[in-house]
Amino acid sequence: MASIINKLKDKYAGLSQVRRAALWITLSGFILRGISFITVPIFTRLLTTDEYGSFSVYQSWESIFVYVVTLGVAYGGFNNGMVRYPYDREGYTTSVMGLICTMGAAWAVIAVLFHDQASAFMGMPDSYILLMLVEVVASEIYDVWACRARYDFEYKKVVAAAVVLAVGVPALGIPVVVIAQDKVLARIVSSILIYLAMAIALGGAILRRSKRLFCWNYWKFTLTFNIPLLPHYLSEVLLNSSDRIMIGQFCSASEAGIYSIAYSAGMLMAILTGSLNNTVIPWLYRKLDSKDYSPVNRTGLEILGFLAVAILLMDALAPDVVAILAPAKYGEAMELVPVIAASVFFIYLYSYCSNIEFFYEETKIATVASIVAAALNVVLNAIFIPIFGYRVAGYTTLVCYIALAINHYYFAQRIAKEKTGLRILNGKAIWIMAIFLTIASIVFSGIYAYPIARYTALIAIVVLLAAKKGVILAKIKEVRTFRT
Repeated sequence: MASIINKLKDKYAGLSQVRRAALWITLSGFILRGISFITVPIFTRLLTTDEYGSFSVYQSWESIFVYVVTLGVAYGGFNNGMVRYPYDREGYTTSVMGLICTMGAAWAVIAVLFHDQASAFMGMPDSYILLMLVEVVASEIYDVWACRARYDFEYKKVVAAAVVLAVGVPALGIPVVVIAQDKVLARIVSSILIYLAMAIALGGAILRRSKRLFCWNYWKFTLTFNIPLLPHYLSEVLLNSSDRIMIGQFCSASEAGIYSIAYSAGMLMAILTGSLNNTVIPWLYRKLDSKDYSPVNRTGLEILGFLAVAILLMDALAPDVVAILAPAKYGEAMELVPVIAASVFFIYLYSYCSNIEFFYEETKIATVASIVAAALNVVLNAIFIPIFGYRVAGYTTLVCYIALAINHYYFAQRIAKEKTGLRILNGKAIWIMAIFLTIASIVFSGIYAYPIARYTALIAIVVLLAAKKGVILAKIKEVRTFRT
């Protein structure tokens, strides 16, 4: 054991500053998502399905407001600003914070002036909307600080802040929810207090170095860079969030809560695919740059195959995962887990294809594809949720991610053909795999009432994994070397 630890220390010591930063920043992402996921079973037992659904709808609206209110300035263009203004990075950072606060204040005035209309449209009290604006501003200031720290390779600060945030929100939220009468409000306020404290502490630290909250050139650059990206960002957020909002409006908060559990369980694999995509991108770009196209197809297929098996394993374990996440009153959520989990396959497929598009600087296509998928999701939900109920949202989500993957696959193949004269990806193998996984996932959703069938399928998957253990481990090792 000591020798293994020493080897790991030596390997870590040999990493460059960039690779250390990538490692720790990825770890911070896992910490934030992991602890958030671990606390789900606690809050589902402290809140009724109606209360949990109301909070889920609040979170969905918040994810939209991040881009509507602040244009997502911490995500798009901030690093470009660091490069554009190298001699006044402190001033640029604080100016972006000033812009965030100004936009938040402007939207607060609008929310107060049109409070009745806003409340009716969003289906929540005025107080929730104003609190949401405070949380959006606070979280964006924190994100600006984190982006700046990552740019400066201050990864230890990023990880430390992520741990404080990940631990602080549930540490305050759980006791406050237990003692509160209005548990939804308590859940919201406890989260806001932690983000507000982090924003004041971390944002204040930067403000001590530069108090330049307004610079027209910096504001102009940030606005002109981010406004054109707004349709793309909003489309992605709507695709992720509109189903819960529309379930809350067409059905009930309780059913929105049940659906949220299914969505959380089904999207569990997205934690893996997000990290995996970040790892693959540098390798993929090097292969495309060196015109070594064969591994692009082969490795893409191998990762998709591994992901398909992992999703099928999740499908087989869905009732057990839901039972851990939530009490029996959420039990019907398990039927939607396989359908939503299948979406993760198509999420990774469209991400892999869009990486090819981005390499060849064809970024407009991503916006068009995202807008089409988001619009399709809203339309399908508006038509079918009132007819078939909240469960249909799982299927509309899958359909929309399939549409998104098809669009990106088609565009990536077309761009690759134009640039290289080749079709880089093996479409036949990809879509046979996709069809099989989709059918198998839908079948899984119908066999949970038959434990023998479910456990037989689970054993078959485990046997397959055991038989291919050597191949799988070799491929995992290959993926781990992509950054080198």
